[in-house]
Amino acid sequence: MRIAGCSSLVAVLAVLGFGWPVGAQPTLPPNILPRSQANPEHERLKQDAEIAYQNSDFARCIDLTGRVLAQNPRDHVALYLRASARVELGALQRNVKEVRAGIEDAREAMRHGGLDQINYYLPYFYGMTALSQLEGRKDHAQVVVTYAAKLLARADLSPEEKANLLYQRATAYVALQELEAAAKDFRAAAVEMPSHLGARLGLADVYVQMQQPAKAEAAFTAAVESAPDNPLVYNNRGMFFQQEGKLREARNDFSKALELNPNFAVAYTNRGFVAMSEGDPFAAEADFTSSLKIDPNQPMVYSLRGTARLAQGNPQGCLADYNHVLRFDPRNPVAQADAGFAKYLAGDYAGAAAAFAQAVATDANLRYLNPWRYWALVKAGQADAANAQLSRMLSQPPQDKDWIDTVLRFLAGQLDEQRLLAAIEQQDGPLRDAQLCEAHFFLAEKKSREGDSPAATRHYQQALDTKQVHLSAYRGAMYALKAFPKSPKT
Repeated sequence: MRIAGCSSLVAVLAVLGFGWPVGAQPTLPPNILPRSQANPEHERLKQDAEIAYQNSDFARCIDLTGRVLAQNPRDHVALYLRASARVELGALQRNVKEVRAGIEDAREAMRHGGLDQINYYLPYFYGMTALSQLEGRKDHAQVVVTYAAKLLARADLSPEEKANLLYQRATAYVALQELEAAAKDFRAAAVEMPSHLGARLGLADVYVQMQQPAKAEAAFTAAVESAPDNPLVYNNRGMFFQQEGKLREARNDFSKALELNPNFAVAYTNRGFVAMSEGDPFAAEADFTSSLKIDPNQPMVYSLRGTARLAQGNPQGCLADYNHVLRFDPRNPVAQADAGFAKYLAGDYAGAAAAFAQAVATDANLRYLNPWRYWALVKAGQADAANAQLSRMLSQPPQDKDWIDTVLRFLAGQLDEQRLLAAIEQQDGPLRDAQLCEAHFFLAEKKSREGDSPAATRHYQQALDTKQVHLSAYRGAMYALKAFPKSPKT
């Protein structure tokens, strides 16, 4: 039986980075838990619940065990299964109430099943660590460290029990940011039980957090070597390679994961992200589409596919994907902003201005949209409306004026070209490159509106020369010059 906090999937999108792992513990043998033959119907329900849990269908596991517990509240096997499922589901949904319910079930399982049942502690420990992160309280994780140490002192533990306890204490140490202690426990767990993928992947992740990439790569490779037929280990090593800029190695690992499991949606998404990084939005779109066919309930993947379509010069297809994201979450300000950019590049300037206004109204921190919003109104023939809102857009106190205000004042005619360029960060680095890209794009936009096509073309090209492919200003210059990548089909 798989234990809570040791799920078969710890895949996280590469764009999100790494978090402390929650899984990859091998399935325990079926006789690890005591069974009662007193009620065959209850045994069938628990067996079905266990299968549901193994398939990550935590809601069904909770439902099935709940039927047993409604008739026999002291069934400690059902309590253990429900505890595990509740903690897993609560951690996934960031639902504190569900996690706490799982912790209480785990306590009841220990009370009725006996404190000698080591496995019954595991959902309790995992729940307390999850609670520590969700509530920002280190004392919950410290409870795990303290009580796991007492259990680890027992002389009657099997190697598997010891490995599982070490794994749970290690994840608690991660929550406490005691990374050296976490690494020590993950290593010890892998020694006790070499097939413990949770420990191996946890160790690799800790080395990532400790900024020790050589050790992290070695740990990921050790996980691959210990389970060469498991797609998860290739996917997770691929995520590491992608973050390290080793795109070819990352793509190869994601492809191997998909060879082993053609229905591994996350691996398709991750490989698509690599394709975008390699400048191939067509391959990226194909992978994102494959991921969505397997699991259509992925708003982030719709957003990623929209970006891939935008990079191909397909703003209408992009907008369709962004609108899909908004159907999942109509008040998502980032999705509102993305829809605004797609409309802007499609020439729907009034629609773009409205989308930008909605995004800023939802999240006032999205001030970077103000220059785009102002200029969209101007290009839509609504200059009076743009100027009427200008003072509100420039509401920052004088001491807090920044690059956003500088660009906005330039577009409104309050600053000339020389003062715009002089405001750019002087030291070489990512900030200077980003500001150069935006400055040249908006310079080009004004030159184009003034009818100076040669100067506009020159500035658009200078925006592209910055290679700031992640910026909307870069994409705007790309659209203006029709500098799209070629489809492999043409």
